[in-house]
Amino acid sequence: MKKIALIAIFALLVVLFTGCSADAVVQQNGKPSVVGVKDFECIVNTNIDFLDGVAALDYEDGDITDLLEINVSPEVQVNDGWAYFSQVGEYEVNYKITDSDGNVATKRSYVDVVDRETYMSFKMPNGFSARTNGNARIVKSGMENGAFKLHANGGEVAEDVMLDHTYSMICGYQYTFTYVIDSSVAGKVKVLADGVDCAELAVKVGENRLVFEHTANKVEDDDEADVEISVCFGCLGDPELTIKSVDTEYFYPENMRGKEVERAEDFNFAARVTPRIDDDGGNIDLKGNAWSDNDGKEACLEITSASDNPGDIWRGGMFINTGIALKKDTNYNVSFDISAETEGNFEVVIQNKQWDEHKFTTLACNEESEHESASFNVEGFEGSLWIYVQSGANVNTIRLSNLSVKETLGESEKQNYPIEDFVASGEAAVMTTEDGGFVFNVSEFAATDNAQQVTSPSFFIAGSSANYVVTFKAKASAPIELIIAAPVYGGAWDPTIMWERIYLTDEEQAFTFFCNGNASDMLYMLVWQFGSVNNQRFSDVTIEISEIKISLRNGESDV
Repeated sequence: MKKIALIAIFALLVVLFTGCSADAVVQQNGKPSVVGVKDFECIVNTNIDFLDGVAALDYEDGDITDLLEINVSPEVQVNDGWAYFSQVGEYEVNYKITDSDGNVATKRSYVDVVDRETYMSFKMPNGFSARTNGNARIVKSGMENGAFKLHANGGEVAEDVMLDHTYSMICGYQYTFTYVIDSSVAGKVKVLADGVDCAELAVKVGENRLVFEHTANKVEDDDEADVEISVCFGCLGDPELTIKSVDTEYFYPENMRGKEVERAEDFNFAARVTPRIDDDGGNIDLKGNAWSDNDGKEACLEITSASDNPGDIWRGGMFINTGIALKKDTNYNVSFDISAETEGNFEVVIQNKQWDEHKFTTLACNEESEHESASFNVEGFEGSLWIYVQSGANVNTIRLSNLSVKETLGESEKQNYPIEDFVASGEAAVMTTEDGGFVFNVSEFAATDNAQQVTSPSFFIAGSSANYVVTFKAKASAPIELIIAAPVYGGAWDPTIMWERIYLTDEEQAFTFFCNGNASDMLYMLVWQFGSVNNQRFSDVTIEISEIKISLRNGESDV
């Protein structure tokens, strides 16, 4: 496309020159010209193609774009017109072209490289942060081989080192917090709720269970409040702390216990519908699609060509991700309106998770169905509520709307805030983690990509997933290839908001990937896969991945 545009520009110049007098041609041929130069704006750790739409043209020599000299100040290396910007700032770009007669032409443009807001850094557990006051300084704060380490010195009182987390609390409900930590010294900790003293607790050497309570006060008409809980440690004795787990429990008022509450109020199907059309590798003539309508009020499944085998009903359908987390030992009721355009049976499966699912119930439906409901109990496990509408053995168009999910309140509710680290799987490889990254040592590579992989802690994507950017630095002791992806959390790869194959060398490189916007309001994870037939020619390879973070492409977007 770029080449066609350049030819068109050159042809236009030839026409213009041909229409001039001989003297005019000589005058215009005094030096070549550089056209299409423009200013750029980009975010840090991305590439720019300085030859995009740019051409160097000369009346006698023709298209001499390949002779262009491009220099950037402050200095940034330019290769084949491309430059990678790893630092925020303003840059000057100078284009220079010299024709065969020695005539020179120059053009100048500017690049504004801007930073982006960090959404999540893997240096800390999800949602936690650490800070200091006075003379205290953090020596180390972050994940290290499966545990969260906090080491500080230079302070004197408990408020000098603070571990913060913001909790969304129902106003008027009593919350009980439990922090399990290991401490290298004995002493005291203070707990602050939005900066106000909440509790004072003793700490012994070894494992401690720090238990304290707090009730959020109602502000105006808000039923929930975001409260910053700060667990504050002194630095006497140069303490080293290991945070093992954090959980909360809150109790419902007696007049609320046993009541049903709506968990899918004003439910919108937009970006929550995923088709599943499994034609068994082309052996079955199965075709169709699934989508949400324009305003998100309906989920629509269309099967245009179905299997002749009634047992293949599961092969054609649509997944609906409700985004509702299911709680252990809790009763739920799911109801919805449904319609079908043609005769024939189909099914609606109420299940936990998309893949590796647990089916709570299956509703048999047909063209006469109008409203369906089902009640079930989540026994002994947590998960997420999905609905699967399946009609792979029957041509049909099915519409599901007015979804309602009601939860019966118990006496109390517990929530765990996991201290997650990177996790490695596969043989012939050992991983260590520190400071939000990992080192992966592979003695022998597997032949398949997922046979050796590392997964990140989970992160929640809200709003448009196209507004998120994945960045990290990487190098390897041998020139290997790998896959980096961002699938939905929990082992399923559908949806996946980013997938790329990259190549590493012994020189550290920074990588930037923009997510594709396939889905939102879900937990995702990053996955690095190292198995490869091409990699099997190498052995005893050390791979270093560092400075991993998720950032916002546009910090002003609603996420």
